[in-house]
Amino acid sequence: MADSVVPLKARPSFSAFYLESLRTHPLLTKSVTSASLNGLQELLAALFSGQPVDGHKAVYMGLYGFTISAPLGHVLYELLNKIFANKPATAIWSVLKLLASNFGIAPLQNAVYLAAMAIISNPLRPVQAIKHTLGTQFMKVMRMTWIMFPAVQIVAFKYLPQEAWLPFFNLVSFVFGTYINTMTKIALRKSDEDKKRKADALAMKDMKEL
Repeated sequence: MADSVVPLKARPSFSAFYLESLRTHPLLTKSVTSASLNGLQELLAALFSGQPVDGHKAVYMGLYGFTISAPLGHVLYELLNKIFANKPATAIWSVLKLLASNFGIAPLQNAVYLAAMAIISNPLRPVQAIKHTLGTQFMKVMRMTWIMFPAVQIVAFKYLPQEAWLPFFNLVSFVFGTYINTMTKIALRKSDEDKKRKADALAMKDMKEL
């Protein structure tokens, strides 16, 4: 019986377990990771933006991460890796891959992410919410992406071992996503407040004219 007990030092660390899961079950592992981080992002963004914490929205963001975000990213980066698989490991091809990621994949991922947040934050008016969010936030998010993520990728490639790249990217994406989610909630709240003020002002004007 004692022989079946695995010594503490012999037990794999969480990072080793996670990396092995990525190797053996890449999509499932990414989906579970994305669901957990997106759900937590929603909770933190609600706190940071001064809105009541809504557990249902956190669940919806988790479902988005599991069913949309992770599969989309998995497919897009698998395609990117296939396109550049047989290319020589030269500076020009590395730059081209970086450009393809930041100008091809990132805009689509950010647009889908913002649309999902808009729908979850304002499910009664999804079309208006998506138009407003993309119109006011998309280019801001893209500028931040283009400024920050190339530097993040360069830091990872230069200073971190390859097995640490994905956890590092997940951590940065979590912080970045929490910020985007918070700013989107604040922008939507201000838009609703402006519309309410205009409606109230118009109602007061009509009452004075009566």
